[in-house]
Amino acid sequence: MTTISGHLTEAQAQRLLDGQLDPARDAGVEAHALGCAGCAALVESFRALGEALDGLPLPELPVDFTAGVLARIEVAEAAQARERRVAALVFAAAALLGAVALGAAVAGGLSPAVTGVADHLGLAARALRLGSGVLPGLLSAVRGYALLGSMAAGLPLLYALARLMPAPRAQRA
Repeated sequence: MTTISGHLTEAQAQRLLDGQLDPARDAGVEAHALGCAGCAALVESFRALGEALDGLPLPELPVDFTAGVLARIEVAEAAQARERRVAALVFAAAALLGAVALGAAVAGGLSPAVTGVADHLGLAARALRLGSGVLPGLLSAVRGYALLGSMAAGLPLLYALARLMPAPRAQRA
């Protein structure tokens, strides 16, 4: 099967070249490549590229190449493990701090203050929710005025900056 445009994808052209077409996934690819000049050129360019790359000499790998790669993998894994430990420690500290604050609020009679803060946070969340319903309409209504205002402020500024720029020098032949 070809793409929406009716032509082969690069992956299909490569599979055709390698002789690895999947009958279920690539039905009609070979017939299309034979009948379409553009797709035939794509397959031919992949063939030419493969031949050119096959002709290049392979550089010798350093003796310690594998050891270097494995060492970098170990360093990366150690860094990830350290980041996971730090994240777990931060989470545990936040949970402990929350538990201590809750315990202090209940035991120390701070529950009215905590309740007040929670109520204010709830009101703020409600205001944000209501504002999110009003703000798009408001911005839509003043969009043109905002554009005109920014142009009115920006054009004189750009004009002044253009006047401050030095004149271009004449090119000598």
